[in-house]
Amino acid sequence: MVLPAAAVVRVPAGWADEQALGLVVSWPAALAALKPLGRIAAGQTVLIHAAAGGTGQAAVKMAKHYGATVIAAASPDKHEVVRALGADHVIDARGADLAGEVLRHTGGAGADLVLESVGGSTFEASLAVTKRVTGRVVVYGMVGGDAAITNWELVYKHQVHLIGLNVGILIQAAPQIFGEVMGEMFGLIAAGVLGPVQPTTFALADGQKALADLEARATVGKLALLP
Repeated sequence: MVLPAAAVVRVPAGWADEQALGLVVSWPAALAALKPLGRIAAGQTVLIHAAAGGTGQAAVKMAKHYGATVIAAASPDKHEVVRALGADHVIDARGADLAGEVLRHTGGAGADLVLESVGGSTFEASLAVTKRVTGRVVVYGMVGGDAAITNWELVYKHQVHLIGLNVGILIQAAPQIFGEVMGEMFGLIAAGVLGPVQPTTFALADGQKALADLEARATVGKLALLP
């Protein structure tokens, strides 16, 4: 494998390979979405979609560390997992009135920041609950399908800051920012905010089942395929 030097990170002492998977994409994505791009600050409210996934779990922990109020969206069978991470409010990711639930928890004010990793119909709900003018939506996933927004909607319906995030592009186009993200991340590891997490493991031959479970949103945290 060939990587840009800026993308290579040292595995902390004592961590198994599969425990270090979060260092590669999930945790940097969550941190970049929260800090340099999302500009989260203490006292603000952040909505985190797919909060029970590997990226979502890290985002919940870090957002709480930075003093934010966290609204976490997850399937009902994963709510206790997300609550244990410190989420202030947990809502049904597949509920009929996702936007209404977020507005209820924010007293109608909406979220300062939305971490949008789902897409599809969820994307419209994300736009609807983001604070006008000052609110930010960081988009870094599309597991629920594609979604679209027009320039008319940005001007007359959703006056929000819409930000796209891809960690690979971040490494290439803004290596200094990526370096700052990784420095901050290792600081969080040293402070005990983030630590080694044991993913659900599959034999490489069972990769098809792992992908099917991901598609069905039946998983919690990260998955590791072991050769």
